[in-house]
Amino acid sequence: MPCTLGLLLSQHNARARRPPDSRVEVVLLERTLLDPPRAAATKRWGEQLRRSFPKAKLVPYAWHLLSHGPDERMQQRTTRTLSGEPHGFGDLQDNPQTRQAWDVTRLCLEALGSSTLAVRTPPSLTPGSLGRTRIRAFVEARKAAGIDVIWEPQGLWEAPDAILFARQIGCAVMFPAFAGGRAVRTEGGDGLAASGAWLRVDGSGPRQAIHGGHVDDLLDHLDVEPNTVTVFAGPRARNNLAQLSDALNE
Repeated sequence: MPCTLGLLLSQHNARARRPPDSRVEVVLLERTLLDPPRAAATKRWGEQLRRSFPKAKLVPYAWHLLSHGPDERMQQRTTRTLSGEPHGFGDLQDNPQTRQAWDVTRLCLEALGSSTLAVRTPPSLTPGSLGRTRIRAFVEARKAAGIDVIWEPQGLWEAPDAILFARQIGCAVMFPAFAGGRAVRTEGGDGLAASGAWLRVDGSGPRQAIHGGHVDDLLDHLDVEPNTVTVFAGPRARNNLAQLSDALNE
């Protein structure tokens, strides 16, 4: 059963020292959403990550100054910023301020040697016409520069609608596999998400772990959608990934 295993590295799970893990084929870098390092530091970081995950594609996130406006309060969690009127940032606007923010993200991509970018859109980018227009324009501009996009929508987007839209504009889309510890199922389907979506797997409970029932749900989904990219997030992401990997190899 083919399956691409990925990690979403965050401040909660990035510091654990472990042997190199060749099972991981995709690594999403949440640090670049919050505080993207300078180019030289990003290059050194990328070299460290490749030693830890020798087979993985490194995928930075677009900086929050591109995707999240001031009402999302992302800047309260960060230190690096740009000057300018706050409401000129975020929501995938196209203006001089967001172009400056894009330049920072572009340098991260180049320093990592990556041609794939993740973008997390906030609830303010709704499925309405404005949200669709901005997401489409962002993805098309990246495609014109040879950059693939993985879109992680938050808020009102329903999986079937978002996946159809992602196909139309030519990008991948990622949705949670579980919510509150329970499988998020597609209406009328056997899998955990509509056909073609990446799955984000977060743990649940005090230990933020997955259990045998979660693994069974994932295996059932992979029977239906065997090529699904499955990305593990949260404090126990690596342990949870190992559970699925072991089950796949049984």
